[in-house]
Amino acid sequence: MRRRYILLGVFAVLLVIALVSLIAALLMQVPEAQKERVQPLFQVLQTGMAGNNGYAIFNYRGTGNITILSYNSEPSKDIYIINDSQAIEATRLPELIAQLKTLEKYGYTVSMSNSTKMSNGIYVLPSGAMPSYVLFNLYQNNPNVTLVYVGSTDLLLSSGMKKNDWYGALTQPQRMHIMVYNSTLDEFLDKGDRSIPLDILFNTASRQRNATIHVSGSSLKTATIDMSNATRLRLIAEFDGLYGIYDSAPLQTLPVPATRKVLAPKPASVFPWEKSTLEFSLKRTNGTAFISINKDGKEVRRDMLRRVTDENVFLQKLQFSEPGEYVLDVSDNSGTIASGMLHVSDLQVALQERRGTTFVFSVIVDGAPLSDTEALVWLGNSSTKRKFYVSDGLLTVNAKLDRGTNVFNMDLFGTVIQIPVENNSDPLLDFYIKFGIPGLGIVLLVYFSMRVSKKPMYTLRVGDSATYIREEVRVPTAEALETFKNAREDLHLSNEPITPHEFGVELKRRITNGADVTEGNVEGILKSLVTAGRLETHREYYQPKGEGDVKLNTLRRMIKERLIENGVQFREAGRKFVTKDYEIGFFGDNFTKKAIIVVDNESEIKQLLARLSDSERAVLRIRQANDLLVFVPIDRLGGAL
Repeated sequence: MRRRYILLGVFAVLLVIALVSLIAALLMQVPEAQKERVQPLFQVLQTGMAGNNGYAIFNYRGTGNITILSYNSEPSKDIYIINDSQAIEATRLPELIAQLKTLEKYGYTVSMSNSTKMSNGIYVLPSGAMPSYVLFNLYQNNPNVTLVYVGSTDLLLSSGMKKNDWYGALTQPQRMHIMVYNSTLDEFLDKGDRSIPLDILFNTASRQRNATIHVSGSSLKTATIDMSNATRLRLIAEFDGLYGIYDSAPLQTLPVPATRKVLAPKPASVFPWEKSTLEFSLKRTNGTAFISINKDGKEVRRDMLRRVTDENVFLQKLQFSEPGEYVLDVSDNSGTIASGMLHVSDLQVALQERRGTTFVFSVIVDGAPLSDTEALVWLGNSSTKRKFYVSDGLLTVNAKLDRGTNVFNMDLFGTVIQIPVENNSDPLLDFYIKFGIPGLGIVLLVYFSMRVSKKPMYTLRVGDSATYIREEVRVPTAEALETFKNAREDLHLSNEPITPHEFGVELKRRITNGADVTEGNVEGILKSLVTAGRLETHREYYQPKGEGDVKLNTLRRMIKERLIENGVQFREAGRKFVTKDYEIGFFGDNFTKKAIIVVDNESEIKQLLARLSDSERAVLRIRQANDLLVFVPIDRLGGAL
């Protein structure tokens, strides 16, 4: 007894020492973690014009989004809210003010205004009808005033409210300085389908074009935007903890000066393994002409052309290994005489997810998911190539891998990208170490619980061969249902129905210490659970009761399997499966492409048609005759893909 107390005391001391060491280690790591925290940074270094494109070179640190916009008026960051005493249904004005206050983190100022005269700035008017003094200010054509108006376009407040089509009488230049939300403020906020702060931030009133790029890490980068019909550009930075706006000075007058040529490489966008051809002509130059090519503010190439006394044609082959924006500039002693841009795209392919023999790769071009593109895929040195489709940035490939390193070869845009994938299946010994001991524990737990439990039990007959003396393990209902749930989790099947084989594999993994389970016994357990009202079944697929229509869920899983087996890229949209050329779904779904309506069997087609009216049946027949719709039993879906 005394020895036991001594051992317990030693164990307690060791436990306390371990806990104190762990806490000390964690405390020591906190300052280090704080030290490693990097503050985000965004700084515009240069803006300019190249051909018809505006560009901005910026320095960044962190992860976030940069949005570039082009517009044709001088922006303002001063917001004035007009609280008109005659406003109609504007009881939620405090809510609008709170929304507008969120723009202050971008550098805006937000304040109330009682003035009847507008100078420079953005004026928000949620009055429901247009006050005559505001309309008078609009007629003054002040280019530095933007009006954000929430109200009717045909109601005027002037000695009461009058019907007046004041908006229809505005000129096009005047309309470019007003953003109209045709409802009262209370109705607008109830709908919640638009955001006034976002429209102000993105300068919707005079915006011409916009694009967003995702950045991560720390580097220099160039953003470009088409400046046709625009004179200025804006950059909006949104990082974790950092928000900011940069507005450029005027970059050009409209139109582009005729004395400056636009350099237009063909194609204007290439991948690093592709070449672009630049052909241009020069007339008389002021001294020797040079072509300079810059990336992110640094010169990467400079070629001397020649002094031109009459018209000469020049031909340049352009190819660059680093993705990004390249500014092309031809100059002589007088300065720039021609400019343009070349874009080199960045293609990134990576393994995103593995589900059994299904491999999902992400395909990203210039930071955006690629869509509607074909890819040829093969393994290693195999001569068998299969065609797959990239949709929404995902390429799904079904393949059986050898143990060790396997290489997926992907032919995209004229180049072959190789993605190595490790396949380290558990050997038999690892399997038993990993699953055998926990399985034995479960079996022992079941054995001892049999003496006190009166719950329903299911017998598993376990054996490796016909000559093996069969063992029996009794499993409670709760354990059987938990194993069913684990099977779906391990197979990443979410709430999809599973097969008896998949259930049997999970029993083998978690219950029977790796030994095989008699097939009929597995099905017997599942059918018993169905009889007990715990599971539902259709076409030898099973799901817990209460998880929706088991027939529909089974057909959806079978459709997905057929698509993967046939190498068809797809995405899920509600109940439908959308591919490049068609949509697969069920009767009653809305289709925007050719529709493949899946049914359980041929007799179901007749039942569905019998429920339709004559006119509905006629419309359906027309769609079938034009190959816009087809009914396909699930067993024949593979042949229709």
